[in-house]
Amino acid sequence: MKLIFKYMKPFAITIVGIIILTFLQVQTELKLPDYMSDIVTNGIQYGGITESAPEIIGKSDMDELLLFTDEDDTILSSYELVSAGNTVRVKGKDLTLTEDSYQLKDESAVSDYLEIPLVYSYICQSQNIALSEETIDNVLPLIENAASSLSDNFGSMAKLKIGECYANVGLSTSDIQNNYILMIGGIMLVVAGISMLVQMASTYLATKTASKIANNLRRDTFSKIESFSSTEFSRFSTSSLITRTNNDIQKIQELSQMMMRMMLMAPIMGLTSVFKVIKYPSISWLLLVAIGVIMGAMLILAMFALPKFEVLQKLTDKMNSVLREFLDGMLVIRAFNGQKKEEDKFDDVNKELTSVNLFVSRMMNLMSPVMTITMNVLTIAITWFSAHQIDMDVISIGDMMAFSQYAMHVVMSFMMVTMMFVMIPRSLVSARRVKEVLDTENSIVDPENPVEIGEENGVLSFNHVDFTYPGAEEKVLSDVSFEARPGETVAIIGSTGSGKSTIIKLIPRLFDVSGGSITYNGHDIREYRQSELHDKIGFASQKGVLFTGTIRSNIEFGRDISDEELEEAIRISQSENIIAEKEEGVDSAITQGGTNVSGGQKQRISIARVLAQKKNIYIFDDTFSALDYATDKKLRSELNELIEKTRSTVIIVAQRISTIRNADKIIVLDEGKVVGEGRHEELLNNCDVYKEIAYSQLSKEELA
Repeated sequence: MKLIFKYMKPFAITIVGIIILTFLQVQTELKLPDYMSDIVTNGIQYGGITESAPEIIGKSDMDELLLFTDEDDTILSSYELVSAGNTVRVKGKDLTLTEDSYQLKDESAVSDYLEIPLVYSYICQSQNIALSEETIDNVLPLIENAASSLSDNFGSMAKLKIGECYANVGLSTSDIQNNYILMIGGIMLVVAGISMLVQMASTYLATKTASKIANNLRRDTFSKIESFSSTEFSRFSTSSLITRTNNDIQKIQELSQMMMRMMLMAPIMGLTSVFKVIKYPSISWLLLVAIGVIMGAMLILAMFALPKFEVLQKLTDKMNSVLREFLDGMLVIRAFNGQKKEEDKFDDVNKELTSVNLFVSRMMNLMSPVMTITMNVLTIAITWFSAHQIDMDVISIGDMMAFSQYAMHVVMSFMMVTMMFVMIPRSLVSARRVKEVLDTENSIVDPENPVEIGEENGVLSFNHVDFTYPGAEEKVLSDVSFEARPGETVAIIGSTGSGKSTIIKLIPRLFDVSGGSITYNGHDIREYRQSELHDKIGFASQKGVLFTGTIRSNIEFGRDISDEELEEAIRISQSENIIAEKEEGVDSAITQGGTNVSGGQKQRISIARVLAQKKNIYIFDDTFSALDYATDKKLRSELNELIEKTRSTVIIVAQRISTIRNADKIIVLDEGKVVGEGRHEELLNNCDVYKEIAYSQLSKEELA
């Protein structure tokens, strides 16, 4: 999580904005059940009546209410008597009175005194009890007895009576009801619209921020991989690095987005909903039971599914490795009819990955029916128990519906937590794998106080160099010493495994020496910045590597060159006929890996790329092996002219004597040691290893 929080830190202000927007979204969403409850209870059940005292009441109705109270003066003082025929403003409409009526002046002063009279009057009407000043003393015990069987919550009957009072003075109760429902419905639409806009804004910001986090993380991971030496590459497989850079960072992006949405929304919504449902203590225990079931399901999921997530990522690495090996070696596999073997190998990994995926998916899919059943049973239970509460007038139908909505919000919050509970461990595995790459300490680093390398070409010197590959027990090179001076061509030859390519890798510091030193211009190459050292070296590897693009873009790779420099590189590398064969010339397309050109053409374009860089040192690691003898001879002739003109140093690793016989100096290696050094003629006379190699390739007459 530290890695994720580290990359979230630059977006702190945006994340605060997302928190605020999420809070607003939750608050607006949780207002909707209240409005729905108002529509059902006040709008439908009470006919749009929300006040506790009638705003207008006929004199006859008022006289009836006053029979049930001794607070006549207090009640009447809160009203103003208006004669019949006058027009008054009530509920936003003008009303012409057909009888003397009382218009309310101050509701707060009278509401407490009118509730019981309104309820008693409603009971009398519902039970057809006749009222008058003479009979009130006789019927009052009957009314009080009927009222005692009801709840103390008389609010609903009082509002129903107020509606009748309005109807008696000529107010349209249907208009009152419709206006209330339309008003609350309009507010609901506005609140829902605000909730939608806030949700869209927070989702947009979360998605954009998560994408930027993944972008920065992928950029840093790629930059870190670029800085790896061969030692670090031997620790991580290519397929694993690809998986970590793509698949694992994608998982981190998904987690980041969920953290900024679900991880914020779930607790805010859950806690706010809990505070809402505690208003209904008689049925809130149902929610506790549902939460207990969900928590139990989450614990079971954690026990069985979470350990499989790391296995999944490792199997994904393995799958990528097998697939990459198959694609890289497709031609060899076909040549040896090894398709069945590779299919079996792929099938084994595929079945293993599928098996683990199926197990995890099944465990995850179990949560869906558990949550669905829990929600449905909870809804039924709420309806069942709420029905009894409604019958006893403890809660209203609207309250039941609101509670049901709040309960679903709490359950949905736990569903979000469940999703996070599943996503976090899997994404943390990915984060740990990416962190391994980012935290890997490079074995080859720049010095704290680097030496300036200078512009002039100098002497490259190996001084008693020893080298052992990481993890190996035996030395690959032992006490290797030689010099390569400006304007010289130094060739290195030896049997397979003698250490030729290792020497080449030590010069640009792909590895660092285990003992001794390599100096250039009088300083140990470890005293220079790697970038400056690489600027002095042009390297053509044994395997020609081309990139997707054109011939021109491949030759210009690493440096902007002029058309004259491009033509010179093409001429020296003997690539002119390649260009001539292509309809678009140097702008002809090169596919990934250079699969649309032959091995020899690929080598020549690679050589042209090196020569176009204008370096002080040119290294050719068995680069001429794919060239025919005639092309090899012409290229070396052109290369010699370039050396004489630029005074560059050329180091050639080769197997063919004809390629190196004219070199200024030939280094002969055998089992990691220098066993001969000199020109071709000298080595034929005094170096048995060189003589053996030479006579195995050419006759005495050809060597003479």
